Amino acid sequence: MATAQSQSKATKSRQPARARKSEAEELSGERDEHYNLISVLYHGLQGADQGALYAEDADEAGDEELAEFFRAVGQKHGELAQEAKRLLVARMGQGAGRSRSGRAAARSEDADEDDDEIDDSED
Repeated sequence: MATAQSQSKATKSRQPARARKSEAEELSGERDEHYNLISVLYHGLQGADQGALYAEDADEAGDEELAEFFRAVGQKHGELAQEAKRLLVARMGQGAGRSRSGRAAARSEDADEDDDEIDDSED
């Protein structure tokens, strides 16, 4: 017989991911997609660093095949980190979810456009 607690967990797990906040989102205030991209970015950079370190170790041991493998692993991690960074930057400035710095940048762009209009009228 299922307990109320297990029924509650089963109901919660069936909810779509967007219908509930994750613990990370509640703690950080960041949306899950941002948190997840930051996590992939961090781990990608960490993997790239580890790949380089392991390649050095393999070079010192005279194992060129293993060194090449670790360099390739590090490169793939680095590429994933760069893609996560690109996606994160693109999403951090979108729509109503813009951060304060994103809104400030938009205000700065608006001010630059106003300056351009003033400069054009002075000609």
